[in-house]
Amino acid sequence: MKNISFIVGTRPQIIKSQPVIKYLLNKKMNVNIIHTGQHFDYRLSKIFFNDLEIPKVTKNLNVGKNSAVKQIADIIVKLEKYFQKNKPDLVIIPGDTTSALAASIVTSKLKIKSAHLEAGARSNQFYMAEEINRRMIDHSSNFLLAPTKNCLNNLRNEHVFGESYFVGDTMFDLFLDWKKKNKLQKYNNTANQIFMTIHRAENIDNKMNLKQICLFINKLSKKFQITFPMHPHTQNQIKKYNFKINANIISPLKYTDLMKKINDSNLVITDSGGLQKEAYWMQKPCITIRESTEWLETISEKANYLMSINKPFSLKRIKKIASLKVKTKKSLFGSGKASSNIYNIIKKI
Repeated sequence: MKNISFIVGTRPQIIKSQPVIKYLLNKKMNVNIIHTGQHFDYRLSKIFFNDLEIPKVTKNLNVGKNSAVKQIADIIVKLEKYFQKNKPDLVIIPGDTTSALAASIVTSKLKIKSAHLEAGARSNQFYMAEEINRRMIDHSSNFLLAPTKNCLNNLRNEHVFGESYFVGDTMFDLFLDWKKKNKLQKYNNTANQIFMTIHRAENIDNKMNLKQICLFINKLSKKFQITFPMHPHTQNQIKKYNFKINANIISPLKYTDLMKKINDSNLVITDSGGLQKEAYWMQKPCITIRESTEWLETISEKANYLMSINKPFSLKRIKKIASLKVKTKKSLFGSGKASSNIYNIIKKI
């Protein structure tokens, strides 16, 4: 029996891991879930374990709120201690977070085999912490699990040391499973419902960028109804600068409620990597408030539109995008069998 450890610390990591954890448990593998505590807010962590029926955390490192550097240091020290007593056959590291980077350093130094889930994603924006993290993780992983063929090509072009595979996107596995269980009614398309999330550091921690985003939202609110589940850090920054937003501000949503909100919207506006894909799978047009995206496939399919906050789209263009009908090509993110493909790789380790 293989002893597999997953490292999670944020909402996206939990969601990416869920289909694989479920599949490996069905195959009678021994799975341990190690939560770093990077997201210490219940709404951004534990709620997803309950919603997605993920087993209880095996070990919580409880690193808590701190700077990224301090969190990395704490995770390295605590994770090393844990792995010295509980050495796994393989550590699966999802995503590109602070937790993921720290885990990759520990596994490399302790000579523990690691697999990077969502390997090869590239924005080519070096001011993004996630971009630096994912590159370092890729170049120190034994097995690189690419969600798209474009990601696989990135890994080959960079000549990574580990073994690279196109397995498909585990988030697509989860989406298909969720869609099968939930009968969604088609929303009455009035082209005025926007679902929006903003949380990236380059948008939130920069006062001028955040101000521009608030002004943009207030302009949109004159023509659209905006639903905005707000990340605690985003909320704190808006309060810090005393900015005002004309939108329906709600608490962060669990996966099921998030997908239903997307279904009830005509347009998604976000800076999230995951939400760009979820909008595409839900056949909703998306505007991404970033200079680039890892998911070039959605741009090619004219389902996703990059928007610089310094040059926001006109209301006329946004309304036009909101009325678009998106057609999904499932093959772009695999066939919905990423978890099975991953199992077939790691069972040979």
